[in-house]
Parts: sequence; structure tokens; C-alpha cells
Amino acid sequence: MDHIAAEVAAHHEALAEWLSGTGDGATSDVLDAFRTAHTDDFSLVTVDGEVVPGAKLFADLATARGARPGLRITVHDVVVVSASTGSMLVRFTERHHVDGGIEERVVSALLREDRTAPRGLRWQHVHETAR
Repeated sequence: MDHIAAEVAAHHEALAEWLSGTGDGATSDVLDAFRTAHTDDFSLVTVDGEVVPGAKLFADLATARGARPGLRITVHDVVVVSASTGSMLVRFTERHHVDGGIEERVVSALLREDRTAPRGLRWQHVHETAR
């Protein structure tokens, strides 16, 4: 379980660095590593209910470096909802800290085990719900 929580936290730290344009997020390497952590058929369901294929998400992210100055993302309450051979469904609370406020959402994510992935897991699907 510790490696799953570490993956979720590291994944969101990289995203926050990219979107805030700080730290490693100041170079395109962080976006390349973020993209590599996803399966080819990745999809995201946003808090607005839009289904976004991975290709569109990564194209949008490519132009979003530094779009949210000061953004910090923290994750809490990571739990494995279900696990089977090679995959797991996890749920966690994600908090976006920016401009003195906090945007919170509950997220479910389908992760696939993959030894070639940077931390041994690849993201296949994410569904976000605003809180």
C-alpha cells in the first residue's frame, strides 16, 4: 500500500510543478515523465463530467506549463478499493492549494502494474468528483 500512496503523491507533485512552472516543472522532462506514467488508452472524467482521452489531456497540458502559479497538490486518504492480478482501483482525496484557497475533489483511479513504468504503475483511468 505504501508504494501506491507514494505513486499517487509523486504523480500529483509532478503535475503541480508543471502547472505552476516551478522546480522540475520548468522543463519539458517533467511532462514527458508524467505522460509516460499513463497507459496508451488513458482517459479522464473531469469534475464537470467531460470524458477526456489521454491524447487531448496531454496536448492541453503541453500548453499549460506555468498556467497556475503557486499551485500545490496534496493527496490524502489513499485506499485500495479493489485489487486483482495486475491492476487496482484506488480512491483518494486531492487538494489543490492555490491563491490562499483549497479546491478539493475525491478521485478514483485505475492503476495497472507495469515493471517498465517509472514507479511500477501506470494510470489507465481517472474519475474526479468535486467536493
